[in-house]
Amino acid sequence: MTGAAPASRRGKLRLYRKKCLGDRMSSRGSILILTLAATLAPLSVGQSSPAAPKPAAAKAKLDDLTFLSGHNRGEMDGGIIDEHWSEVGGDSMIGMFRYIKGGKVQMYEFLTIEQTPAGPVLRLKHFNPGLVGWEEKAQVYSYPLVSWTPNREAVFERPDKGSRITYRSTRKDTLQSTLERTGKKAEVYEFAHTPE
Repeated sequence: MTGAAPASRRGKLRLYRKKCLGDRMSSRGSILILTLAATLAPLSVGQSSPAAPKPAAAKAKLDDLTFLSGHNRGEMDGGIIDEHWSEVGGDSMIGMFRYIKGGKVQMYEFLTIEQTPAGPVLRLKHFNPGLVGWEEKAQVYSYPLVSWTPNREAVFERPDKGSRITYRSTRKDTLQSTLERTGKKAEVYEFAHTPE
């Protein structure tokens, strides 16, 4: 890409400049607007900036996510949260989550990360005590992997962009899980991590 904006964009900039500033626009102002347009042009046509994470999820393999394997224990709202992830077996990893408060289980989650042709996909279902499901029988929440750093970080996001789950290894013995949902404050959980 060249440093100048395409002809159609230059024409629009001239019209905008004339509408907003009249004929009093200096040549220095023209250079500023053209520089700004050239800088923002890659973003306006859907290209990502160099600093943006590159998804490449189709290239990710379950072996890149083995940092999750093990027992993770933390606290939430005065209770205990436990999450266990298996090692890779076949084309999947399985996980279990439970929240205990006042000496009683409040909820469970059953999780899988399955290798698909499009890359790993995190799937989960919620249960009350007694394994009474929250979701309908066939309903499963799916979170395809959208970006990752091998054995360090994995970002899963629902296709509707309504929620995102990020797992990050912050130290050898610590795993951080962040749940982001549209319109809500991000929830960050720190787990003491014991590898299996």
